[in-house]
Amino acid sequence: MTTLWRLALVTVLLLNTAAGDIDYEDIVERFKRQPEPSEICDFGMDNDLLFCDWANRNGSATQWFTGAGTLSNWLGGPPTDASTASEKGGYVFFETSALGLMADMRGQSAFLESPIMGSTGADGKCVSFSFIIDGLSAAGLRVLLHPVSEDGSPDGFDRILWSTKDPTGNNTWQEAEVLFTYSKEQRVVFEALAREPTDTYRHFRGYVALDNVALKPGTECRGHCSFEAGFCGWTNDEEDDFDWTLGRGSHNPATGPASDRTSFVHGGLEGGYTFIDSSYPRRPGDVARLTSMELQETGPDSPKCLRFWTHMYGNGIGTLSVILSDAREGQEKLLWSLSGEAGNAWYQAEVPISSLNPYKIIFAGKVGRNSLGDIALDDVSLTPGSCPTTPQIAAAIPGDCTFEIDECGWSNTGARDNTDDIDWERVSGQATRTNTQDHTLGTEKGFLMTLARNNVLRPGSRAWFLSPEYKGSENAQCLSFWYVLNEPFIDNTGPSLGALTVYTRSMDKSGTTTLPIWRLYNHQGPEWHYAQARILQPNNYNIIIEGTWGSSRANGFIGFDDITLFDGACSTTPVRATVRKGECRFDRDTCDWMNDTTERGTTTWRLATVARRPANLPDKTFGAPGGYVYFDLFNQNAAASTVRLISPVIEATDDRQLCFSFWFAAFGQGDMAELRVVRQDNNTSGDYPPEKLWTLSAGALDTTRAVWTPAQVTVEAASDFRIVLEGQATNGGFAVDELTFSDGSCSTRPDIADTKLQENENL
Repeated sequence: MTTLWRLALVTVLLLNTAAGDIDYEDIVERFKRQPEPSEICDFGMDNDLLFCDWANRNGSATQWFTGAGTLSNWLGGPPTDASTASEKGGYVFFETSALGLMADMRGQSAFLESPIMGSTGADGKCVSFSFIIDGLSAAGLRVLLHPVSEDGSPDGFDRILWSTKDPTGNNTWQEAEVLFTYSKEQRVVFEALAREPTDTYRHFRGYVALDNVALKPGTECRGHCSFEAGFCGWTNDEEDDFDWTLGRGSHNPATGPASDRTSFVHGGLEGGYTFIDSSYPRRPGDVARLTSMELQETGPDSPKCLRFWTHMYGNGIGTLSVILSDAREGQEKLLWSLSGEAGNAWYQAEVPISSLNPYKIIFAGKVGRNSLGDIALDDVSLTPGSCPTTPQIAAAIPGDCTFEIDECGWSNTGARDNTDDIDWERVSGQATRTNTQDHTLGTEKGFLMTLARNNVLRPGSRAWFLSPEYKGSENAQCLSFWYVLNEPFIDNTGPSLGALTVYTRSMDKSGTTTLPIWRLYNHQGPEWHYAQARILQPNNYNIIIEGTWGSSRANGFIGFDDITLFDGACSTTPVRATVRKGECRFDRDTCDWMNDTTERGTTTWRLATVARRPANLPDKTFGAPGGYVYFDLFNQNAAASTVRLISPVIEATDDRQLCFSFWFAAFGQGDMAELRVVRQDNNTSGDYPPEKLWTLSAGALDTTRAVWTPAQVTVEAASDFRIVLEGQATNGGFAVDELTFSDGSCSTRPDIADTKLQENENL
């Protein structure tokens, strides 16, 4: 608390105390219970760390600690704070691995408590904070309302105001706000959760960290509203048919709620909501619109989740809609719409919010067929991150899905399509027979999609999961989802779980185009991970999620959950899932690499198959019998034959250099077998001759047994170019797999490769 605020509080208390009757102990106690609403606690700096007015719960063996980036590699916690983004800034954290594997009485949570506070008043309190959750032993963070009696002891059960179980990843701080009201004394509590004592990941490192914690007036939670003290800055439109009104309980047992959402769940007499009154003089089709204040644009990688509770009970219920209004361009977009009676209960709804411009949110209530059609709203909030539209039938565009009810219009492709050989399966967490629970609920009873697995599959078996058709747009869209790629036991040959790939498939006059937009291979860990992929499709399109098994299907797990589609040119998450043009693992085809062999009758580069592959060589990626390219040349003449495989055009980069990486295997008996990497400038004038970047002769290798070997070389990328894989042999050849590009230069591998450029050489 600031000194001025403390002096002002004491002055007010003294002025309101009868002369000669001053109870100094009461003043001190009340002083302790009244933290300044607008003060932010940043927990100091590394040489002066502090808890402010927050404290660990008395009697708890598990503790929050103050920390800083300078201490993080020693004691735990993130490497920087949220307020200064420096290693010297302070924060508080709970090291979740400190509990170890022992299932003792210490529990699995640490509680950080505010001072005791009095009634929030009808406007409520806004709790704002920054947080990080990272590591295998961390299980989540919750914000609790802890009722207390006059003597400071607990007074009833804690209420969960907000919670998340998702890791924030990459030491990234996220911001959140929580609005609550309570008429009695209470504490706000941050609960950091570790994994269960029996969980095998409990002994791994992990932490939950907090920074910039503030208790502010409820009006500072912009866009949030509990409707206890009014509309919290939301306004009724002047040009609609009638207004939303405030209420505490329906006057008609045949329509509307008996109490607000909080009282419905927790009991109690306090609390209100807003509703449309469909009784006289309302007529069917009348609309009331409730509009938020103007909110800041979300940014392409920072969507929000609008959560609210609705009560739609009555024979004449009409329609509730959520509309996004672009404050700059004046355009409106329908995001969510639900019609008809849903039962005499409060239900939570979720809507992803994304806007490149400042925006407003509109709740539109439409009167139904008769006067028994009151629609109520309560506890509106905005939280960081995307979320699938809930309930899924309310989505304006089908495809968002939690898979709790069904596949939401997504489907496996049929046998006639001849695109895959297995299916995706919708199963419960319990049915996976692994430690993986669903992402939506985080329980064994929740549902997710998993890649089918049985003993007759072979490496390379794949499944396609096809979305409903989406309308094309000149503006970018973003697909988000959560995934698990886990291979618990990896043998000495290396990871070979399989792959998860996302494609878009569109059709125009030239035919059907299937374009990969996101791809990850093999083991990524046991946790659920967040994913994003940008979609740029002017034509109508479908999304395809492809799962491919490697050779470790028996102990591996591939699954996804919680699909969301929202507007915005988001970046690819994680970055390693980015699909670059020219990259290829030859799982299905040659990814637009083309044979460019001009000699008549010469053998070309080929895709390896079960029936035709050299030296019985499995592919590098999955250990499958096919899934790479090779050339195998035999020529009785003295001159060796030459084959060329040329890439699609690869665009110039800001870094002006790329590292081209690949794997190769040599086979056969000819010492004259040679593999070359050539850079060919994408210039039709012929001013820039090809450059030989990398050359390797099979004579320098042991070819008695084909072995996959890594290779890489730096490629100049100041202008558009192509890569040519050039092979030459009289009796033998090379196989190539896993062609990838990464930003920046790299050392040449293997060391025996020749990298001398031969300028103006006629290749």
